[in-house]
Amino acid sequence: MIDDELLSREQLGTGEWAVTPKPEHLVPDSIARERDRTQFRSQLADEPVGVIVTHTDADGLGSAALLVDHLQRAFDAAREEIVVQPIDYDGAYRFEHVVEDLQDAGVIETPIYISDFNLDELDTLAGLETLAADQGCPITWFDHHQWSDDHLDALEDAGVVIEIDDDECATSLIARELGPFDDRIRELAECTKDIDLWIRDDPRSEFLNVYASMVETPWQYISVVLEHGPDLPDGIQAEIDERLERDRELEQIAVENRSPTRTIEGYDVVCTYSRGGRSSTIGNELVEEHPSDYDVAIVMKTHGGIGIYSHSDRTGFVRCHEVAEWLGGGGHPTAAGCSAPVQTFRELADYWKTRGASVREEVIDAVHHVASSERLAGVSSDE
Repeated sequence: MIDDELLSREQLGTGEWAVTPKPEHLVPDSIARERDRTQFRSQLADEPVGVIVTHTDADGLGSAALLVDHLQRAFDAAREEIVVQPIDYDGAYRFEHVVEDLQDAGVIETPIYISDFNLDELDTLAGLETLAADQGCPITWFDHHQWSDDHLDALEDAGVVIEIDDDECATSLIARELGPFDDRIRELAECTKDIDLWIRDDPRSEFLNVYASMVETPWQYISVVLEHGPDLPDGIQAEIDERLERDRELEQIAVENRSPTRTIEGYDVVCTYSRGGRSSTIGNELVEEHPSDYDVAIVMKTHGGIGIYSHSDRTGFVRCHEVAEWLGGGGHPTAAGCSAPVQTFRELADYWKTRGASVREEVIDAVHHVASSERLAGVSSDE
């Protein structure tokens, strides 16, 4: 067992604490997965009016809030009759497990909404087709990431209705497609779009982003934003301000601890490693605000997630999603993510011990593969 004091910020010091894994990162996936599955299955046993499967960030939770509002109005449903299941790309309980549990629970004619993530693999197609065709569940998918035509065609053939627009975030897309919503909800959608598409004209959007990372359950976020929109209550705002102060310190440490620059096919690539802070903010600092003007920033987190970022003006490297896909993830042209390419606990321990250096070459190789294919194909990165 590990004494809590050994993991405290005071004991470690901020610099060491910033790169030390959280204790929950030591929980095996099988245990974390079974915990989430048990909870999800128990909710499905109550025959919900609708099921929402969504990402865990501000856009994922914001889109879930709009879908909850829609279901309440469309079916006169109480919130207790709606199931919201968050999933993450590098989480233990993933989309394929959710689909499997929906099948096993035997939900019949229950509307299923999926929002704010794309389908990386086609393994779940048979399950989705069973839900749509055999169990009569209307399935609607809202997203704004990069999709292959093959995946879109396969989902449509399976009976899934797909709404995709990469000029929107999932929340603003739902506001457009399932409206009308009241002014407070529409304002929430626009504010969420401001942070998710990295427009950053509305200072409230950063607070939504941080709050989404703080809540322990999706319903905490959903209940607050449905009542208050993007103007969060003073008590919550005070907690956000405290978290932001800590995050900014961790983000600065991550920027300072960056690796030496690697030049790949003319692109300057930099890597860093951090326990906390916002990956998108670290990436943005390196590719848009740092004097070195990096083309690609790779942000490795202690939980095993990896973010890949380039300048949001799309004048440089615009294939971050392809790098992530090469490593089993996905995302946008200038912001994408994947899990660290480790297969065993020893490899994960090496990842922690080396502060990401143990997998750095594999990630760099993925950048090289994509950048080389761009050059060989004669594709201009200005497109």
